[in-house]
Amino acid sequence: MSTIAVIQCTNSDLYKSKNPDDYCISSLKKSGMFDTIILAIPKQEKSTVFDELSKTWGVEIFYGSNYNVAERLYDAAKKFNPNVVVRVLLKRFYIDLELVHNMIEKIKEGFDYVSLDNNVNYEVAADVTSFNALQRTVNLLKELPNDHISNTYRFTPWNFIEHSEKFNVTIIDYKKSWNKDKIKQIKKKLFRLVESEEDPFSKIEDNNPASRYLFYTKFIGSNDVVMDIACGQVGGTTVLADYAKKVYGIDSNESYISKSKEKFNKKNIEYLHGTDKLLEKFPSAFDKVVSSHTLEHVDNDQLFLERIRDSLRDDGKLILEVPKLLLYPLGEPLYPFHVREYTTSDLEKLLRETGFEIIEKYGGNRNEYVNIENARNVLLYICKKTLN
Repeated sequence: MSTIAVIQCTNSDLYKSKNPDDYCISSLKKSGMFDTIILAIPKQEKSTVFDELSKTWGVEIFYGSNYNVAERLYDAAKKFNPNVVVRVLLKRFYIDLELVHNMIEKIKEGFDYVSLDNNVNYEVAADVTSFNALQRTVNLLKELPNDHISNTYRFTPWNFIEHSEKFNVTIIDYKKSWNKDKIKQIKKKLFRLVESEEDPFSKIEDNNPASRYLFYTKFIGSNDVVMDIACGQVGGTTVLADYAKKVYGIDSNESYISKSKEKFNKKNIEYLHGTDKLLEKFPSAFDKVVSSHTLEHVDNDQLFLERIRDSLRDDGKLILEVPKLLLYPLGEPLYPFHVREYTTSDLEKLLRETGFEIIEKYGGNRNEYVNIENARNVLLYICKKTLN
């Protein structure tokens, strides 16, 4: 059976290094598991850097849809008419190819798609599907409306496949734990690669139809004054500004703030350079505070949450999203700049201790928000401050 690897990537996935060993390229080629390896890239002017890279790396290249990832992957693969499609993200030089091999074998047994349970860090794996299932997915997604949920499926089609009764899906039991030396070496390499890079969570595009910030807006009122703390490069802040009365975007990276002031000029956004300590100047000032993928970076997460609590009005709410701590194969954060990641029990205990009452909670499952018990990679809590 013909098996191809389709590497989903954008210009932002490139480190300063162009060594194929620093990406999944070398591992995939050395494995001998693939008849063809293809870079599937959004059709954007800044993506042309891949023209030369594809030649240097000795792989195919395809330019396709930006946000309809399902369509891009299918269009990249169809020229080769494979039986099995393995979708990989470019940066995963640490991919577990033994696991991927076992997933491919399941497709050969007749399954449409192979999944992993929610205790596994998907960063070490791939999405493995039959080409027929990918083709059917693209056609079925065309029938869905142009709304946020449908667009998250187009952006992350694996969720759609897993939820649909039209596909034969199996789950592989993966209880492998990597040894500490291996984890240390991977994180050391990651640190070298990303230490001069911008935080990937800062790059929230304001026009992404599957943006997590669009989900946050369901908790924002038209008269709300909102703080987006660690706003990054403000695509998310801009989304919030379309729903709130006023939004403050604060970030410790002065470059992000300068770029934001130049790029976005909405009258109801104010940008501030600083850390969470700046919140002490805003006692009881905000109806909502949004903290998206920040808590895992701060040295003192308790103090961070206490400052947010004190900046909220009596009926104010915190919208908090953090990465979920996954048991296998690492049992610790992969990204070297994460001080910690969270289990539901640890995070809920921390929220209670810092003066919050949890009123809603969700699990992030690759761009879709589901019941928290089904969380695959993130935890989202909506909390109100408790009054003394």
